[in-house]
Amino acid sequence: MQVFQVSHLSKSFKEHQVLCDISMSVNEGEVVAIIGPSGSGKTTLLRCATLLERADGGEICFGDLCVAGVDKNGSFAYADKETLKKAHQRCGLVFQNFNLFPHMSVLDNIIDAPVHVQHIPRAEAYAEAMQLLMKMGLLDHAQAYPCELSGGQQQRIAIARALALHPDILFFDEPTSALDPELTQEILNVIRGLAEEHMTMVIVTHEMDFAAQVADRIVFMADGVIVEEGEAKSLIISPRHARTKAFLAGLNR
Repeated sequence: MQVFQVSHLSKSFKEHQVLCDISMSVNEGEVVAIIGPSGSGKTTLLRCATLLERADGGEICFGDLCVAGVDKNGSFAYADKETLKKAHQRCGLVFQNFNLFPHMSVLDNIIDAPVHVQHIPRAEAYAEAMQLLMKMGLLDHAQAYPCELSGGQQQRIAIARALALHPDILFFDEPTSALDPELTQEILNVIRGLAEEHMTMVIVTHEMDFAAQVADRIVFMADGVIVEEGEAKSLIISPRHARTKAFLAGLNR
């Protein structure tokens, strides 16, 4: 079953076109890694996908819920507020810089959206948050504040916060870019565990070995377009397009 799809997506910032005719889909339980050089449009694609940024054209759908596309007048438009609210609850985004609320405890960071956005009873949200903290190995840090945690711990809390909303698909924007190598492995192990549980994920990453091992499919972007996509290990080992070959060769120098 298809969980997420964008078709012919475009986005510009003033005169600079960042996304040009982007089309991709993600099936239930699939892990898709997006790779490419800086400035290729990877983060903008995720921000448009999760409705943090408004696209200029194309179509965005979460399953049977279409949130942007051509309206009855033939113009590109976004859906009504109620539809957008439903879409927000179908996806989660884990940022590269954690984006935790510094004035809230770890526990409150996790239960805030379930209680105030999804209107889940506080006791139920609390119980699930504790389960997520146990899963992340951070049960003893429930009452700590983000500033008291390492970067790896903060990122695990950010993942728990996203999972607490039960999204159909989870997006990661370079989740290890702000971490040192030891902490990077912590987060990659968490994501690997989610993949084993068949969590549907799209991961923007610069960790090629990880992408090859965990992703089902890799999408390579450059200059605002999808240059090539294919089975993860095959694309890393035997890319077809010259631009992909040059990018991967540059990483190995």
